[in-house]
Amino acid sequence: MDRRQFLFGIGALAAVTTLRAADAPARFRIEDVPLTPADEIQRRVRAARPKLGGAIPRDLSRRLGATHYAGKYHLTDEPFLIEGCRQLQKLGMNIAKLWFGRQLDGYGYNSKWDIARNATLADIARHEYFRQAFAMPFATFALEIQPVGNYGGAWHKPGASYAEDEQQFYDLTKHLLQSYKDRDVLFILQHWEGDWMVRDKPGDDWQKNRPAYAEQRCDAMARWLEARQRGVTRARKDFGPARCRVDHAAEVNRVFDGLQGVPTLLTHVLPRVGLDRVSWSCYDGVGDAVKFWHGVELIRAAAKPPEDRTRTEVFIGEIGIPERQRTPAEVEEFWDRSLAVCFALDIPHIFAWELYCNEIENKSARGPVYREEDLRGFWLIKPDGTLGVGGRQLTELLTRSADR
Repeated sequence: MDRRQFLFGIGALAAVTTLRAADAPARFRIEDVPLTPADEIQRRVRAARPKLGGAIPRDLSRRLGATHYAGKYHLTDEPFLIEGCRQLQKLGMNIAKLWFGRQLDGYGYNSKWDIARNATLADIARHEYFRQAFAMPFATFALEIQPVGNYGGAWHKPGASYAEDEQQFYDLTKHLLQSYKDRDVLFILQHWEGDWMVRDKPGDDWQKNRPAYAEQRCDAMARWLEARQRGVTRARKDFGPARCRVDHAAEVNRVFDGLQGVPTLLTHVLPRVGLDRVSWSCYDGVGDAVKFWHGVELIRAAAKPPEDRTRTEVFIGEIGIPERQRTPAEVEEFWDRSLAVCFALDIPHIFAWELYCNEIENKSARGPVYREEDLRGFWLIKPDGTLGVGGRQLTELLTRSADR
């Protein structure tokens, strides 16, 4: 997870419109996308900056939320999943991003999960902790779900069948639609950082060492996503109308590698698979307003909708800054600039990373509960229960939005 320090430090790409992919696949040619000129982006972002008087969306509480998983401290004696959801509500956030599946070690504090080894996704949705979480008045839950089939440790091996993923996504979608059919709530079923998934490990640099199996991995990712989307789409069709909505999303996280001819989800997967939504874990683009803007434009251009939709929604699945490695002024600038881009582009969901910091900086520190000085500072709420710089800034915007 320390990779985020490296990703955040990647230089800005203000002149992305002048670059060309060295070996762009025929499926999606980055150079053919009409990107907005840098000067126009700067003008529109400046006009949208909250600190400069930019308009705050009236529905910000339904757009802005945070991830809660694997935090290295807790503040109450409640089960950790429930504690975090309550804290998000207290911050004024009505969307939450949670991990979901049989392996939930990141919700260990004050918790007793007792999940059976053969539990299905629908079984997990029936667990008391998730039933309590889903009963809270959130408008949106994004659920991080990794491969569920038995792939012998290699979900991307040639010839793998993704029938189990398709069936479990079908069953989970029907369960959610049935359980919450009379409630205005959206569930987004997605995975985490797909470009790292197709590589051997997070941080693997395919620019320097592109393996022979790169396109094979992207093909496996496309087939896997197709199966999950089929499950969700079939369930929606079979169930019929409901106030509750269930969508499927892929998450990209190395958008700009495609400029160097590196196979990515952007270039090799999104154009092949109809998807309800695409999430961007945006550390590779968020350091500069122009690059951030262009990243969204590229994803929107590459994505295609599923058979029962007319468009694919693009949202920000992960965005954050390690506060202990930046000055307060730098943190405030980061959030003001980043949110201005999101507001100007009318991004429907923005998930901050994260509610409680999950990254240990002091490798000699011993848990299970860590102190502020032991951590990197990816937090909205610090270990002593006070708000971080970003936490104060975001809650102020949520308050101002609610007052309008």
